[in-house]
Amino acid sequence: MKFPSSLLFLLILLPIYSFADNGLLDNSNPCVSNDPEMGDSLAWAVGAMKLYDEKKFIDAINRVNSCFNIWGPEAGQKQKIIHDKGKSCPKIGKVSSREKRKIDKNYLMNDVSVALWVKARSLHELNEIELAKKSYGRCVYMTCGRSWDPNGWFWSPAIDCASYARELVD
Repeated sequence: MKFPSSLLFLLILLPIYSFADNGLLDNSNPCVSNDPEMGDSLAWAVGAMKLYDEKKFIDAINRVNSCFNIWGPEAGQKQKIIHDKGKSCPKIGKVSSREKRKIDKNYLMNDVSVALWVKARSLHELNEIELAKKSYGRCVYMTCGRSWDPNGWFWSPAIDCASYARELVD
C-alpha cells in the first residue's frame, strides 16, 4: 500500500508531536538542554557532573555514554588539530578575562573533557579498574579542555585524570 506523501509526513510527525506535548522530549533526552541559557553539550556535562556529585555513578556513566557520540568526535578532532599544530593549551588557575573568553570559545572540548572525567572517575569509584584506565586515557587526550571551578579558577580534567591513572598503573 502506498501512502500519499502528506499522509506519510503526518504519520511520522504525529508521534513526535504527541511525545513533545507530554513534555517527555525535553526532559528525557540528556542531549538536549532545557535551559535556554545553557547549550546542549554543557547541560549534558553538567548533568553528568551532578550525578557524579550525588554518587550516582552508574547514572553518570550512562549519561556520558548517551550523548558522547554526538560531541566526542568533533571535540577529539579539535584537540588533534591543536596537538598537530603544536599550539599550547589554555592556562589553568585564575586567568584574565581575555583568557577566559578564549577558554569559553573551546566549549565543546571543555564539555567533553569534563564528561570524560566524570566517566573515568565514576568507573574508578565502582572499582571497574580496567574500564577506568581506558576512560582515563581518553580524558588525558583532551589536554586542552578546561573546567570552571565556582571558586573562580579553571582546572584541567586531563591533568586530574592523569594523576588518577598513574595511581592505577604504579
